[in-house]
Amino acid sequence: MKITTANTNGYTDITLINSAGMEITLCSLGASIRDVKVPDREGVVRSVVLRPESEEMFRKKYYGKTVGRTAGRIAGAGFTVDGAAASLEVNSRGADNIHGGSAGLHCRTFDYSSETNDEYADITFEYFSPDGEGGYFGNVNIKAVYRVYENENTFVLTYCGTTDRKTLLNITNHVYLNMAGDLRDNVLDETLYINASMVGELNERLIPTHAVPVNKAFDFTVPRKIGEYIEDLSVQKNTGGYDHPYFLDGTGLDKTACRLYSEYSGICLSIATTYPCVVFYSDSTPKPGMLLAGGKTDEKYMAACFECQYHPDGIHACPDNCGVFSPEKPYFEQIKYSFTLK
Repeated sequence: MKITTANTNGYTDITLINSAGMEITLCSLGASIRDVKVPDREGVVRSVVLRPESEEMFRKKYYGKTVGRTAGRIAGAGFTVDGAAASLEVNSRGADNIHGGSAGLHCRTFDYSSETNDEYADITFEYFSPDGEGGYFGNVNIKAVYRVYENENTFVLTYCGTTDRKTLLNITNHVYLNMAGDLRDNVLDETLYINASMVGELNERLIPTHAVPVNKAFDFTVPRKIGEYIEDLSVQKNTGGYDHPYFLDGTGLDKTACRLYSEYSGICLSIATTYPCVVFYSDSTPKPGMLLAGGKTDEKYMAACFECQYHPDGIHACPDNCGVFSPEKPYFEQIKYSFTLK
């Protein structure tokens, strides 16, 4: 494994190149995925990640970042655990909290270390989130470990957390993906599979109110193109596209949660996770005029995000399985990304 580092504005980029042709660049800012490059069916190495050209925009936003302490929207920007109340920043629709607030994990600089052997390299990012940060209670030590394999185009992201008191944690990675490579086009013609027969129905503030069976516009249990029903009124309502939690029919690193494939490049990404939910976001609210890495300008539907996590508002909707953890029960969840060719 070839590993190089570069320092940028107070944080560190770590680039790993394996023997199978994958190049992944991680960043200590937000324990993030800055870029992933893999060979297409012709052997041309292409970037499959959307990210802004501007370093200032990268610092502020969620592109490729670890987000939290809670991913998604928390209704009313607050919650309680065993009588302890958290009051979070209101930064969504004038009423709720999204992705942990404007100073969440996505804009925190993590310490990092590396360890390698013949089979893989581990890049470990660590951050201490003190009691009261962002309105959350409990001192929390967070680790994001990227295990990049030497002989296959696969990496596994493991999230670990320890705390001194019972509290809530629901973290994910917010990488923007496009399997055509080098942002050749939007993702509407890419084929998607999601192993979920239930999807969250959203209210006007995009809070999931309850889970319902997928209808034809939301059903990806049989692979089909993302754009087939994206203009359906039920998909466009309140969101302008897909931005919905899918509740998986099976979990674990041995089960495919979702799969994204481009006929143009032949690149296929399979994602597996121990989390019970994947929020599928179709990049429905781009930043008009924003220059992207590679020279293109941001447009609607240029990428797809698969935010593996607990139910975004699970602390209110399903508190028995929402990311509440304690000193006796550490936090441990995994997401596996595997790139192959068809």
